Amino acid sequence: MSDESLEHKERLYSLFKRVFPDEEPVKVDAPPVEVAPFYPEFEKVEDYLHALEYCMESELFAKRTYEILSAKAEDEEARALFAQLALMEEEHYERIRKVYELVSKMKRRKIPLEALEPGGYLFEDREKARYTFLDVTGEDKGLVITREHPKKIRSWMKIDVPVLWLSESAMKMSGVKTLPPKLLLDKAEDIAEFVSSENLRAVLLESAEYLLLETNEKDLIKFLLDLRDLAIERGFYLIVSAEKEAFTPTSWAILRANMEKIE
Repeated sequence: MSDESLEHKERLYSLFKRVFPDEEPVKVDAPPVEVAPFYPEFEKVEDYLHALEYCMESELFAKRTYEILSAKAEDEEARALFAQLALMEEEHYERIRKVYELVSKMKRRKIPLEALEPGGYLFEDREKARYTFLDVTGEDKGLVITREHPKKIRSWMKIDVPVLWLSESAMKMSGVKTLPPKLLLDKAEDIAEFVSSENLRAVLLESAEYLLLETNEKDLIKFLLDLRDLAIERGFYLIVSAEKEAFTPTSWAILRANMEKIE
């Protein structure tokens, strides 16, 4: 059972116990469900896209089923349970949809993700940035610079990735590197040196707009472009997610002109 399936199972069990605290689920003898199409491996991008399409359809079917059950259930707790399950399926669908959109657009551009060259890449969608980061790092690790807690990032990515947590107030914890956001802008060379010394392949900088709370746009743009130049020079990937609306049109245009924007 995959990590995703185990997480799904644990969430279902947790919801079940909330509604029926004194009971345990009963295993039902039923014939196995045949899942089609089945791909033992993906030989072409089209195979991957078809599998993702099937997964999206399955998640939407499950979502609609739980919505119907929630609408028809007479017990209030059962209605709440089915409503939460519908939301869970919707979350799964959205994650799969973002991967599908990313792969589809790269296919139309005739550039497979694994063929991307080292340099700077700009995303407005944080999850698409994460999926690209995971793809280009492959079996190697990268560095994540983020406002989210490292445990949450590692849980999402399913790998023990190095994380630099941008936090002013976080206490020092074992295995957790923290840095006040205002100090990051002076660390471009240090970041590149760390990537080289650890043989990492990529840096993921999440929610770059947060740094505008600590500095002006000019200094932030300079930091991002300096790091982008170091990525090209030293052969690693700089993947940045940022909210377009947080920047002035001029600053965003500069970023787009110097970093490849992936929708």
